[in-house]
Amino acid sequence: MDNSNEGNAWFLTATLNKSFNKGFSATLSYTRSEQKLLYDGGGDQLFNTWSGTQTSRTGNNPGLSYSGFNVPHRVIAGFNYRKEYIKNLATSVSLFFEAQHQGRFSYTYSTDFNRDGQTNDLIYIPKDASEITFAARPASAATSNVAYTAQEQSDLFFYYVEQDDYLKKNKGKYAERNGGKTPWRNQVDIRLTQELFKDFGKTKNNFQFTIDIMNFGNFLNSEWGNVNFVQTAAVLVPQNVPALTPGGTTKPTFWLNTFNNKPINSTFGTSQSFASTYYMQFGFRYNFQ
Repeated sequence: MDNSNEGNAWFLTATLNKSFNKGFSATLSYTRSEQKLLYDGGGDQLFNTWSGTQTSRTGNNPGLSYSGFNVPHRVIAGFNYRKEYIKNLATSVSLFFEAQHQGRFSYTYSTDFNRDGQTNDLIYIPKDASEITFAARPASAATSNVAYTAQEQSDLFFYYVEQDDYLKKNKGKYAERNGGKTPWRNQVDIRLTQELFKDFGKTKNNFQFTIDIMNFGNFLNSEWGNVNFVQTAAVLVPQNVPALTPGGTTKPTFWLNTFNNKPINSTFGTSQSFASTYYMQFGFRYNFQ
């Protein structure tokens, strides 16, 4: 292993800040970035670099592709308003907004398709049904004891391709490493602050009562602010790999992979976790000097 002059990265950020009259201020930032490299550098050994890098070539020459850590677009905005009244009271309302892709991922085969000993092979995205052959899948626990014919799996696969923006646009090509992007996620957080301040002698006292509503959009609508995940990145399950030979006439056959014991029909699911919900916290602070 040695160094390479391949790879590049660039980042561009534009920011606007403005303080207005009467206690109102706002900020808005947008970041556009891209990183392409040979290896992401995951794992704690050099072997992990070779074995864990998804490729349609070989681990010795994976080719440039997107970094798995790249966030191509990100928008951040903040708004704040503070009003003092009755000499000893002040109320503040603050809002923080963040929007970005939730990550990148690769479309792969579920097993070692090219027989190099590693399960890191990117899929070929067929143009149409003539470029891929499915095998009948018998009933099993993995399919809720339902059998699927080769034609049924072919129909389901191309339905899956059409609902996926990346696969639909790249038919007839090998998938790129980290070519898939998870959906945009928008999160709004709000803080309400009530202040009471009073001087006692030479001591300045400030009491703050706060309410934070995290993921406020989800508070308004249960469909907003959800965290998405990739249901099954390993889309295709090769079936007859041992029978394949270079230049041979035997065609590879596949099963369509499953999620929740059914053939996959959607790229993304919604995480049923704390991160997909709104939550609140209440605070009290006493400042003095």
